[in-house]
Amino acid sequence: MADRFARCREAGRRAVEFTLQYQRPDGAFIWDKGIRDAYHKQIWSWSLAGELSPAHRLADWIVANTLEADGSVRDYSGDIYKLSWMAQGAHRLQRYDLSRPLTRWLAGQQADCGGFPHFAGDQWLRALPTAWAGLASLAVGRDEVAEAAAKWCLALLDQPDVGRFYYRTSVDGTLATADVDPDALFIDMTSIEQPYWEIGLPWMLCDRLFMATGSHEWLESADAFFELHLRCADDRFTHTGSGKSSLAAALHFVLTGDERARAAALAFCDRLLETQRQDGSWIVGGDDALLIRIDAATEFNVWLQEITGLLGDHEER
Repeated sequence: MADRFARCREAGRRAVEFTLQYQRPDGAFIWDKGIRDAYHKQIWSWSLAGELSPAHRLADWIVANTLEADGSVRDYSGDIYKLSWMAQGAHRLQRYDLSRPLTRWLAGQQADCGGFPHFAGDQWLRALPTAWAGLASLAVGRDEVAEAAAKWCLALLDQPDVGRFYYRTSVDGTLATADVDPDALFIDMTSIEQPYWEIGLPWMLCDRLFMATGSHEWLESADAFFELHLRCADDRFTHTGSGKSSLAAALHFVLTGDERARAAALAFCDRLLETQRQDGSWIVGGDDALLIRIDAATEFNVWLQEITGLLGDHEER
């Protein structure tokens, strides 16, 4: 097992080396003038690999150049999901000059029912940004934001069709089924290559809330999302979009000892080891565009380091 974890960490290290080559001398991470909103994951990823100086230089550049007075970030178009990434990475690095303004801005985007839209002002609320913003808020001690977000997520467990998991609601909390929204978004529980993160992030949020509060109600809620995830198609923990769910699984194993969760997390890591390119990047969905490879390398290092850290530490104890 130690060798398996070492290979995971080394794969993550290679991924970071691949991304670091695109950081500019001034600390910015903009390699293409037409792509100006792709530096939200780097602070977290680089920090986990011990590349603290590049992470701080990027944070310095953001604070000096693109952080707005209201706490949002220029060129991100109010993308709550992406800015939740940035907030969590900055807070881990103790860059409170970035994490605090970001999480204040995030809290201002929460609907009365507890959910968050993907983009500020959108008419639909969605599981992905809601749970991710909830986790960012929990990290800085905004428990009330996180708990309201989690309660919104829990309402999604009440579904009209066992074969579908609808993951959006209106701003008043009404589930956006096909009857409500002709363009309704859902996970098809019988098909592969689904957006499993729409279940995985609410699962992770509930586990983190259990850690923060000690309330077993949150752990029971996490169990409900885990069991739902297990009903998804066979690639539920090996698809490239399964990283968030796999980190949730590693955390769930540490909290509960459920071996199914441990096996799920390790299955994702093994898949990343099998598919990493020689340059340290990954192709996602057959797309080898540089943006996709940079984004995947940045994110997958986070999952590799976080999962092996959780599971390795647990075994050592």
